[in-house]
Amino acid sequence: MSKQGSRLRPPPLAADSLANVGFVSKGDKKLLNYPAQKEYFDKITKRYLQFCADHKGNLDAALASLPINSSNDATSNPPAAGPSTKSSPAVKGIPSPSAELSTLLLSLRKLREAVLATSASTPVDFSQKVHYFSIRLSILAQHPPSYFPSLRYSLDKLHSTSHPFEDSEINELLSYMILDYACRQGDMGAAFDLRARARKEHKFHSQTVDQVLTALMNDNWIAFWRVRKGVDSYVRAVMNWAVDRVRRHALKAVGSAYLNVHVSWIVGGCTGDDGDWTWDKLVETEKLGWQKEGDNVIIRRPKPRPPPQAAHAHAQMSASVS
Repeated sequence: MSKQGSRLRPPPLAADSLANVGFVSKGDKKLLNYPAQKEYFDKITKRYLQFCADHKGNLDAALASLPINSSNDATSNPPAAGPSTKSSPAVKGIPSPSAELSTLLLSLRKLREAVLATSASTPVDFSQKVHYFSIRLSILAQHPPSYFPSLRYSLDKLHSTSHPFEDSEINELLSYMILDYACRQGDMGAAFDLRARARKEHKFHSQTVDQVLTALMNDNWIAFWRVRKGVDSYVRAVMNWAVDRVRRHALKAVGSAYLNVHVSWIVGGCTGDDGDWTWDKLVETEKLGWQKEGDNVIIRRPKPRPPPQAAHAHAQMSASVS
């Protein structure tokens, strides 16, 4: 009897109040009412503020700590965090940034699912608030499965004449989506089409978006890096999806146009002056075969000219043959 009782005893609840909540689609009913949703959202926002405080010394690195996930599957969960190392903040009693970021994104997905399931009773402005927060955090974490479906849902369903987003918010969300098409998905046709529809339907205008699209269409890496330096962290995070191909195009263009250049021009100009790039790292990453001599990079050496006498003899021989 005691053995049967132990088998039926529910497992202990996890200590994490965010992890205690499950998905509505899997039968969990804790978030099927607005007060519970609001309380859960408050917990998420407080945890995010704590995350920012814990990693204020290098917040950009913390936000970029998720394992690389190339999947664009909108149903996929945030990737699980890898094992912590001795240098991980977890040693100091703070969860590793990747583990905490994964928890936050997963919790937001649970909340979005619950809000969608109760859309008939949940206030629209609350649903907008949840999605807006989720989009911005997911963009900084560079996790498209968390932000791209929310962008589409926000623009197609949550924004309406009866319950519109603020003008600044709708302009911001449209900018993210247009830039995601152009920078991450490489679909310039979709980017230009959405911009045209946004101008007609929402009176959308963004000089930044225009400049990015023009730079990508014209392979103008100088303009792309210049725009990237002047934008906020959210727009920069979306633009970052394009930096690899922009850098490689820049290196290809330099390689076809120059015999030699100063190393600082290569490291700075072709990478957008990102501080973490060095010549050695660039060579290793891009498999460059160029040689560095002092402060100059030799891309290719000109063919040596024949001495004057040899050139004269060659001309005479050509004349006699003709």
